[in-house]
Amino acid sequence: MALAFPNIIARDEVFQYLEQAHRLVFGQGYVPWEYQIGLRNWLIPLLLAAPMEAAHWVWANPLAGLILIRVLLCAASLSIVWSATRWGGDFYGGRGAWTAGIFAAVFPDLWLFAPHPLEEVFAADCFVPALYLISRAGGAGQGRAIADAAFLLGLTVVFREQLVPAVAVAGAALCGRDARRWLVALAAGAVPLAAAGLLDWYAWGEPFRSFWLNIFINAHLRVSEMLGTSPPGFYVAILLLDWLWALPLMVVLVWRGARKLPVPGLVVLVILVSHALVAHKEYRFIFPAIAIAVPLAGVGLAGVLAGRGRRWNLLAAAVIAGPLCSPWLYFWLNFETGSFAAFERVAAAHPALVATGPWLNDFLPLDILFDSRTRLADLENLSGAVPGYIAAVANERDIPAGYRIVACYKPVWLPLSAKAGEPLCVWSGVAGRAGAAQAEIPIFPEAAKGFVVRDRIGPGGGG
Repeated sequence: MALAFPNIIARDEVFQYLEQAHRLVFGQGYVPWEYQIGLRNWLIPLLLAAPMEAAHWVWANPLAGLILIRVLLCAASLSIVWSATRWGGDFYGGRGAWTAGIFAAVFPDLWLFAPHPLEEVFAADCFVPALYLISRAGGAGQGRAIADAAFLLGLTVVFREQLVPAVAVAGAALCGRDARRWLVALAAGAVPLAAAGLLDWYAWGEPFRSFWLNIFINAHLRVSEMLGTSPPGFYVAILLLDWLWALPLMVVLVWRGARKLPVPGLVVLVILVSHALVAHKEYRFIFPAIAIAVPLAGVGLAGVLAGRGRRWNLLAAAVIAGPLCSPWLYFWLNFETGSFAAFERVAAAHPALVATGPWLNDFLPLDILFDSRTRLADLENLSGAVPGYIAAVANERDIPAGYRIVACYKPVWLPLSAKAGEPLCVWSGVAGRAGAAQAEIPIFPEAAKGFVVRDRIGPGGGG
């Protein structure tokens, strides 16, 4: 996945995280409105900037840093497989460990999301092992396990504060009515939270700004709803489309696993219910619930297979086959791969200026593939500059005279849509000269414009 499929699950992974790490390393890139008002914590971009900078010491091509990030994220996702393996072994011995571990390792949703630098992915990589430690911290003398679990719970909140209700449930289960446990857990959990607050203080001049402003902007001013709203049953419908016939089988297996592990089962339910009540919904928002549900289903499957013979292996095959046969899997595998191919081709020429046409659902300008020698600008706002290349959909009407198409890439078919969109094409022209302003993020909510602050970490870069 990390090497062969340069796909995108959500645009946030590019604009909110990879782009900002790219700005730190290469000194230029888009500045989305969230980073103009201090709505995001700089932790994830800083984590991504470290391997990006390390790769840049060895290879000049920015793509090397992106590949290294994806590989490291795949390694981080093994915390979920590790937790599933340990749970399976705790209840059903060696065979249970293999069953639950392999089930988590091959389940499509987990390896699909693993290479993507999204806050939900970072949160899941911390939350699942935290729940495993909670399940093992029941006896006396478990101070280290309590502290480790609480630290991971605090880190989960830092990565995705929308998980606070679920983390609160897990924390209450960890500590119970033991005052000493509460002291240890609160002290350990406060460490990542305090660090994130201090980072906000340095970056935005106000501790915890990204936390309270996120709630105020999205919950009170309802800015997130401008991206669309969905009914409460959205997640059930999307899971049915994503898993097909495997959905009822997964429900049964998760229920069986939750009988052994009630706290993770309750956490899954809390995440699903709390997110169903929010108007703006995306499948990635509930990925932490999926990352917990899959190990639970693995434990449930291990219980079914225990002492029942090999014929029950057909159940495991049926569960895995559901999401593997879903058209949504292949849509996500190929989403924005055309943009990657187009901009990789252009980046290899190191042009001074690249113009991009209007952004569509399957066309995303990828400034992260260019080093500091190249700028991207809007095709409609060139201000007299001459781009060396133009990237736009095939039916773009504003291509200047003298340019010729050098490559086109098929768009990804969106399931349930009547037809695919227009191909993404690359036009080549003269050598080009810089001078136009960098392309801007096309969204800046009116309600957010009054919160613009100075950024003390990221260099300027337009937007």
